[in-house]
Amino acid sequence: MNCHVKTIFGLPNYERYIEHHQRKHPNEPLMTEKEYYVFALKERYESGKVNRCC
Repeated sequence: MNCHVKTIFGLPNYERYIEHHQRKHPNEPLMTEKEYYVFALKERYESGKVNRCC
């Protein structure tokens, strides 16, 4: 899926995560793409910030 489409739909951007992580946390382990998406979904839906599906 195109990264612009992901942004429109509010999907997490793994490439942007990697860039940030390498700049800010270079000595910490990097999440796999699957781990990152699971983390991002939990943050979005289990944090209490989103209380609806649409």
